[in-house]
Amino acid sequence: MKILIASDSYIFQTNGAASMVMELVSGLRHRGYETKVLAPSNRNRSFRIDDDYFIRSFRALYYPDVRFSMAFNDPLIRELKEWKPDLIHVHTEGSMSRMARNIAAATGATMVMSAHTNYEHMLFGDARHTLPVRTLMRIFGKWTYRDVSTVITPSEKGRSLYQLEPAASRLQVIPNGVHLDRIQEEVSRNAMQELFRKYDLEDNGCVLVMVTRLSREKNIQEILQCFRGLLEELPQAQLLIVGDGPDRKRLEALCSSLKIGEQVRFAGRVPREDVHYHYALGDIYVSASTAEMHSMSYLEAMACGLPLVCRSDSSLHGVLEHGKNGVSFSSEQEFVEGILMILTDPFLHERMQTESLLRADEFAHHRHVEDTIKLYEEVKRRD
Repeated sequence: MKILIASDSYIFQTNGAASMVMELVSGLRHRGYETKVLAPSNRNRSFRIDDDYFIRSFRALYYPDVRFSMAFNDPLIRELKEWKPDLIHVHTEGSMSRMARNIAAATGATMVMSAHTNYEHMLFGDARHTLPVRTLMRIFGKWTYRDVSTVITPSEKGRSLYQLEPAASRLQVIPNGVHLDRIQEEVSRNAMQELFRKYDLEDNGCVLVMVTRLSREKNIQEILQCFRGLLEELPQAQLLIVGDGPDRKRLEALCSSLKIGEQVRFAGRVPREDVHYHYALGDIYVSASTAEMHSMSYLEAMACGLPLVCRSDSSLHGVLEHGKNGVSFSSEQEFVEGILMILTDPFLHERMQTESLLRADEFAHHRHVEDTIKLYEEVKRRD
């Protein structure tokens, strides 16, 4: 089977969708599937690196790090049409999805599509349940998923999204996967101490860490507000935020206004291959986001043996079990109590670490790849 993976997020982007696409492509190629990738280039020039096809693009104005392309007649697109893929797996809804449809129309390839992003939450927040937004998202979903055989969602949460209602009969849940060998690579004590010094952190057993894009839908401001409350009970607590994005300046200003700037460190964006070093600095992973579909960061944190303290959300089903590998919270008080309960009980902390490692095994990279291949084969049999 010849497989074309189309995605606006790939090696030149740093986000969950990009990580998932890279892991899937690696797994498919490792298993001998002839796999090519269609993605935007990082400049206004098209080029090819082996079986990765990068189409000339320009930076989109509506969101940082997003690139857009109108090069539908690019020679590389014609080359992919001549290759005649059997199946096209589209991972994003931007310009690469339109190019993928163009290739499918020319070759008769079967199309499947993954829904990685909760657009109704990202774009509309609390207004997402109003009638105009519900209607708009259903129209968006009807148009976006109109001609694909199957829509893949990484968690059961997808079934509750308005944008996926038009594809309800074609939904298939395949959880995200994490490459355990990479994320669990041993981190030396010297490397950790160097990072503690770099970020001016105390190695005191009270470090909270989060790895995320710094944007409003991630609800990082709630973590900062909860963290201020935690400091009243645990003054030695520290928070390391790894990642970058359009909301960074506002969040840094919020730290100053909350008078917690001395205890919060912004690490910025780090290379993908170095992320696991930063999880290793933490004692607990924290998040207040309810915009996730199936967060890669949660899975990576578990694979690094971190207990999770996360705001209650349906995307956590099967990931976080309250009292087992962490705590779910719905208020600042529950956040503070959960952190204190874990950090002040070494035996509980150790049990939660062990449980996180066990649960991470359930989301191993190879399981995701194998489930996706089974879906491909099933779709082709129906085709």
